[in-house]
Amino acid sequence: MGIPENNFVVEVVKFIQAPKEIVVIYEVDGSYRQIYTDGRPLPKDMSPSWLGYTTAHWDGDTLVAETEGFNGRTWLDMIGHSHSEALHLTESYRRRDYGHMDVEMTFDDPIMYTHPFTIKFTHALVPDSDILETYCNENEKDRAHIPGLKEVPAK
Repeated sequence: MGIPENNFVVEVVKFIQAPKEIVVIYEVDGSYRQIYTDGRPLPKDMSPSWLGYTTAHWDGDTLVAETEGFNGRTWLDMIGHSHSEALHLTESYRRRDYGHMDVEMTFDDPIMYTHPFTIKFTHALVPDSDILETYCNENEKDRAHIPGLKEVPAK
């Protein structure tokens, strides 16, 4: 999954704030993002990755994050809207009140779309929650259909 798809599918998203970065953990697949808040710029030449490379700064009470360096292999949503490696994502996170965080995401991908577009949604606080493990091993049936892999003997 990619950004913002992780934000829509997950039941729990956890933000962990440290002095020089924020880590976002997604329950749905156990993936995480590092958002660097130490003032560094986005690298000029980076290796493409699934969730890109993110730097951010505070604008008053709003965290503004910039992400580039996507590998172009994720979807923007569950329907399958794609993006290219040229995607530049700008995110704004603002805690409206104790229980709600307003999120705004602007997608600028000149290869895939004719103009930038913005989506808005709200994360609700889920107090005293944990990020649960996510494994798809129960009743697993795919392994036998993957070329080159032998079926695991039953225990």
